[in-house]
Amino acid sequence: MKQHFIKKIKLQGPISVAEYMADSMLAPEVGYYDSKISIGSRGDFITGPEISQMFGELIGVFFTQCWSINNNPKPIHFVDLGGGNGTMMNDSLRTIKKIEPNLFKNINPIFLESSKLLINNQKKLIPQSSFINDIDEIPNGNLFITANEFFDCLPIHQFIKVDGHWHERLIGLDKNNQMIFVISSYPSHYDFILPKNYKNGEIYELSSTLVQIVNGLSKKINEFGGIALIIDYAYEDNEPFGTLQSVKNHKYINPLLKPANSDLSCKVNFKLLSTIARDAGLAVKGPITQKVFFEKLGIDLRSAQLIKKNPEKKKKINEEKNRLIDDEGMGNLFKVLAITKNNYSIPEIF
Repeated sequence: MKQHFIKKIKLQGPISVAEYMADSMLAPEVGYYDSKISIGSRGDFITGPEISQMFGELIGVFFTQCWSINNNPKPIHFVDLGGGNGTMMNDSLRTIKKIEPNLFKNINPIFLESSKLLINNQKKLIPQSSFINDIDEIPNGNLFITANEFFDCLPIHQFIKVDGHWHERLIGLDKNNQMIFVISSYPSHYDFILPKNYKNGEIYELSSTLVQIVNGLSKKINEFGGIALIIDYAYEDNEPFGTLQSVKNHKYINPLLKPANSDLSCKVNFKLLSTIARDAGLAVKGPITQKVFFEKLGIDLRSAQLIKKNPEKKKKINEEKNRLIDDEGMGNLFKVLAITKNNYSIPEIF
C-alpha cells in the first residue's frame, strides 16, 4: 500500500497518523489483518494466548468465578474483541466446560472481528461462534467481554507541542517521495482540551475510536450487566516521544517503512479509558499488572499441573509461564483492567 499512500498524500496533502493506521491495518483484502498471517511464531508478533494455553485457561477461571459470585446469570454472551486466531477463547471455553459445565452450556461465544482471514481461523477453532462488526451488535444479555491487545491496535491521532500550542503530527512526503512525519502549520482544534503539562517538542496521543468503543461497551454493560476485562500495553503518564511502533518478523522497524505489511500499535491510555467508564456510571477495578493478575489466579499451580502431566515439557512450560509474568517483559508491561456495573461482584484479584 505504499504507493497508495504516496498518491493520496500528493493529491490531498499530509494525512493523520490515524488515517495511516486505519488504512494500513483494516483496508479490505489488502490491509494487514486481512491479507497475511500476522499472529504467532509464523507471523510478525506473538500474543499471550499464543505463548501459552495458561493465558486463556486462567481467563476462563476468572470468568467462572465471576459467574458463581453473581448468582449464575443465564445466558452469557462471551464477546472477544479482536480475538486473534481464537486461541484465547478456545482455551477459556475448554476450561469453563471442565470446571463449570452448566455455565458452558449457557455461553454464546462471539467475536468482534473484521478480518476474513482471522474469522476463518476463529470459526475452525470454535464452530459454534458467531461474528459481529460493531459494538452495537452485541446481543442483549449478561456479558463476558475480553479485549486482549485490542485497544493498542486502534488508530490514534498524534499531537506535538509547538510554541506552547498543540499541532497535529501528520505524515507527508520528502523530496524523494518517501513518507516522513511532518507538523501541521496551525494549532489543532483540540488545543484547548489537550494536556497542559507537556513541554515543546513532546507528543500526546489520542484515539477517538477508543473513546467511541469504551462508551459503547459502557452502555451495554450498564444496560445488561456483566464485565469487560481489558489486557494491553499501558500508556504511562507522559510518553514524550509517542508510542507508535511497528513490528515485522518479531523485530521493530520504522512505522512508515512497510504499510499494510507490518503490525502497527500504540500503548493504551488506561487513565482515559477508566475516566470514560466512570463517567458512564460504571465501576473500574485496576489496572494491575499482568503478573499480579495471573499469579493471583494461580498460574504457578496451573504450570505445576501441566508439568506433572507432561514432565518432558517442564522447561518449555516454565519458559512460557515466565514470558507471561516476567518483571522485565509482559508481566509488568501489560496491565489488566476490569469494568463492571457498580453492583457486580468480581474475584478479589484487583
